[in-house]
Amino acid sequence: MINHKDRRHHPRTKIKLPVVKMAKEGLVDGEIQDLSVAGAFIRCPAMPQVKNSFQMVISAKGRLISITAGMVWRDFDKFKNKNKLRGIGVRFEKIFSGDRLFLREVIAKHQRNI
Repeated sequence: MINHKDRRHHPRTKIKLPVVKMAKEGLVDGEIQDLSVAGAFIRCPAMPQVKNSFQMVISAKGRLISITAGMVWRDFDKFKNKNKLRGIGVRFEKIFSGDRLFLREVIAKHQRNI
């Protein structure tokens, strides 16, 4: 298995934030498990078929942050010969600079409180 941590340019922090992914099939609720200013791991029970970028909204400290993201990898558990999606790794492709700065502050504050 590829170690995705080896390719990261920005450090991630363990944090839990609600997120909604938007796709043709509808909305999918998830929870961010770790976050950087450039991407995240999102735990989700299902993932709409996404071939290209998709929109997602993160709720952090009372602020909604709209992001265009691309899926980089998926994480599955195998149970009774069936794969169950645990979550996905995403890279942020488009995010307003003010929102990126806000996320940087949320991450820094969270790391100080650990």
